[in-house]
Amino acid sequence: MTSETGPRLSGFRGVVLTVRFLTELVLLGGLALAGSQLGGGVVPAIVDAVLLPVAAAALWGLFIAPRARRRLPEPARFLLEFALFAVTGVVLALLGWLVTGIVVAVAGIGIAALTRVAAKDG
Repeated sequence: MTSETGPRLSGFRGVVLTVRFLTELVLLGGLALAGSQLGGGVVPAIVDAVLLPVAAAALWGLFIAPRARRRLPEPARFLLEFALFAVTGVVLALLGWLVTGIVVAVAGIGIAALTRVAAKDG
């Protein structure tokens, strides 16, 4: 006996949405890494490493997530996603993680754009 709460992910749409979820996790991890490098000591580094991803997750949950009560309309939702991935990429690059920053920004923004084409309302 199974209890499905939503549509099954299959085919190209399923792949796109799965990769999108992975890029969201990488965004949060990148912000945690950046936060850990920004602090001026152990305690500020830990605080930054927690607060940056929590702030991004809060923005995502409030304005981008499919079930968000205050979900932004397009293109504002895409612009917010773009900004989150771009800022994360720039901060990582400035902290010496150049390749990681570029990959996070390009992959995140690319998948965000692809989601609009291949997985509407994803």
